[in-house]
Amino acid sequence: MHVHRDQALLGCLSSFVCVWLLASSTAVAQDKSPAPAKPIEAQSYRSGLKSIVLPPPTTDLNEMGSDYRVLVESMVPDTNRLLAAFVSAEDLANVRSGVSKPLVRYALVENLRRAEFADISADIFKQVSDGVAQQAGVDLSASTKDNEEELNHKLKAMLGSNTTVALEKPVPVGAFFSKPNACGFGMIESLSAPGNAVKIVVGVTVLRVQSRLIYAYVFSAFKDEDSVQWVRKTSEQWADAILKANE
Repeated sequence: MHVHRDQALLGCLSSFVCVWLLASSTAVAQDKSPAPAKPIEAQSYRSGLKSIVLPPPTTDLNEMGSDYRVLVESMVPDTNRLLAAFVSAEDLANVRSGVSKPLVRYALVENLRRAEFADISADIFKQVSDGVAQQAGVDLSASTKDNEEELNHKLKAMLGSNTTVALEKPVPVGAFFSKPNACGFGMIESLSAPGNAVKIVVGVTVLRVQSRLIYAYVFSAFKDEDSVQWVRKTSEQWADAILKANE
């Protein structure tokens, strides 16, 4: 089957905006019940007929749970399906109480709907990962424009307003790692909206887990080179942990 090799790049743009929207809206949730008292252990998530174990990317990022994950799902590109969303306990508490505060670090896992039930061989994965690596260095302005239009359409449908966002072309920061069943690279993304502008480092990892293709994204607010190095290290360690958990 044909797998769009640039979907990991386009997906990270939508994922970036969906969590920005979640953190910027004070009316998105108003649950006053207390947040979970302790971190959630690694859980299984369905990808087609497979149960994929996804450990948290770091000890301070935990999965939002199905009740709050749906808030992010509505902004994931139509071609993808959100499997898991990881945020800090403080950020989840803010979402639950409707507090508007930017997220500093978070992570998402998605799959490609059309490949959800497909067995991805090692050869196919290499073709996909090689293609993604090539796409990471090309001019993505046309794809960014298309994605911006889709995001603004979703914003209007979700918020019932004329709120729009503008995405700048992602700036590649290079390859992070390459392994038989995982490859990762990074980019810096910028988004602006009326009265708000953010810059984020994104680690994009393409994985072959139980013969399924999944995308793992690690996000961090950009401050300096240390932000890039944190995303690089976290992306690789998380990829190793996901693969080990599914042996």
